[in-house]
Amino acid sequence: MGNATFFQTVIYILCSISLIVLIFLGIKAIITLTKFDKLVDDISEKSKKIDGAFNMVDKLTDTVSSVSDRFIGLIFNGVTGIAKKVKKNKERNDEDE
Repeated sequence: MGNATFFQTVIYILCSISLIVLIFLGIKAIITLTKFDKLVDDISEKSKKIDGAFNMVDKLTDTVSSVSDRFIGLIFNGVTGIAKKVKKNKERNDEDE
């Protein structure tokens, strides 16, 4: 029975070492996950700031687009009005002749 107690003691020692290693790896995993959580929070905060900047650029683009659409509409209406006046003057000149 001497060998049985020796192997039993070796198994208990190996199990104790394995338990200590698993506890150490668990602590390391918790530390790593905490750092990863901080990193994700930082990225989330920065993306919110960038999102605000993109919203501002989007509003500016919409405003510029609206102004340019109105400007183009005014130019088109002006050209159309001038073309109608020219056409009326041409018809009057044709009727007078």
